[in-house]
Amino acid sequence: MKAHFFLIFLIFNSIFVFSQVKKTPDVFEEAYVVTLKGDTIRGHIKMPKTKKVELFQKISFRDKTNKIRLYTPDKINGYGHNNYYFISAFHDNKSCYFKVLSKGKASLFLTTFEVVDEGIANEVEEFCVMEEKGDGQFKVIDEKGIKKQLKDVFKSNKSLVQKINDQKEIALRADVLENYFNEFNSTASSN
Repeated sequence: MKAHFFLIFLIFNSIFVFSQVKKTPDVFEEAYVVTLKGDTIRGHIKMPKTKKVELFQKISFRDKTNKIRLYTPDKINGYGHNNYYFISAFHDNKSCYFKVLSKGKASLFLTTFEVVDEGIANEVEEFCVMEEKGDGQFKVIDEKGIKKQLKDVFKSNKSLVQKINDQKEIALRADVLENYFNEFNSTASSN
């Protein structure tokens, strides 16, 4: 009877051990933050395990003393990670981080947020433009009418406007838009 009881105990214990979810360790990558005073602090940023949208809402930052702090966009000017800079800004009645995709005469930014529709959460990317001599407001690039919006922004560069005009359609994707804005900004700075 004791052997039988011991065997059952051993089986349940084995099931319990193997059914435990293995905790994956936190992953930190090199980054830096720029404080509200303009100081740069080097360290590491904690990468979200599932929702990359978190990088646009808050970051967990580990400094050189291994102290981890949570930074929301209203607490710092921005942060740098993977050769991109994320600025803190106020948009659609909330503060968030914007990834700077191209900077110059017409700067291109990307932010990501979560929209819940009928109980299902979806990540939504929003591309925004801010023109150097504009009103200082972000202008959202909409998928409908994207060619017209880009031609309006790039109107001083006739060859780029023609290049956009020649496209059958333009995808609302970071790599596509970043290439157009980088081309525009590099030619605008050489004029």
